[in-house]
Amino acid sequence: MTCLKYSVSYRQALTWWLRPQASSLVVADFKMPITSSILSWVLGGLALTGTTHAQFNGVATTYGPPDGESPQGGNCALMTWLDFAPRFHAALNDKQWSSGVHCGRCVLVTCTDPRCTSREYVLGQVTDRCPECAHGDLDMSLPMFHKITGYNTDRLTIHWDFVDCPVSGGVQVCAKSGSSKHWLYIQASNAVNGVASMNINGAPAPIFSSAYYFMSQALGVELANTVVSMTSHGGDTIDVKVQLEADKCTQIPQQFAKGS
Repeated sequence: MTCLKYSVSYRQALTWWLRPQASSLVVADFKMPITSSILSWVLGGLALTGTTHAQFNGVATTYGPPDGESPQGGNCALMTWLDFAPRFHAALNDKQWSSGVHCGRCVLVTCTDPRCTSREYVLGQVTDRCPECAHGDLDMSLPMFHKITGYNTDRLTIHWDFVDCPVSGGVQVCAKSGSSKHWLYIQASNAVNGVASMNINGAPAPIFSSAYYFMSQALGVELANTVVSMTSHGGDTIDVKVQLEADKCTQIPQQFAKGS
């Protein structure tokens, strides 16, 4: 840990995460020791910004088949997802849903319930919504729930946070099926810390509250000439011209800086 230099305030913020039993991080079915390099990836630049980073407490529940399932059917309606997401995904509670703006982001979760037989830190992707869940709650795929708690069902207390996703390459810009110059819905994926807002062809694009799409208000532009401005949850903005195709994702060279 000597190679990591955190501010005093951030050391205090990390106290919970770095307690002695925090010896490993689970990504899908792979266990990695928590080293300085892993912490740098997961925690990104949070300490460097000097800002307060929220962490959440809630109740974990589980849904879906024993081996997980495709995230495509979730309320986020993701067009692409991370490799581990079919087995390790979560539905965000209604209070924090915020019209789906957190879809595609990654969460790092551990159990705080004394009944839990596991204290693993498990990484999952937000792919769905849990309307009946209270603030702080996560409803998880069974493989993720079991890895975190050691149980196959129950209601158990957890602690979690949004963290950077282990993405490869640039952000993907996806045009919904049926999109054209007359009607365009865009979804961003493969973003290290998610996309919080978007402008399309020079105009603000409100988010579609029932699924994770930004709705173009500036129509009449051919898909191949679409200009997108995306701002991440970390505050970075990417401006890019994208040759879109309906029902396809186009990967751009740019990626957001780390730091959820």
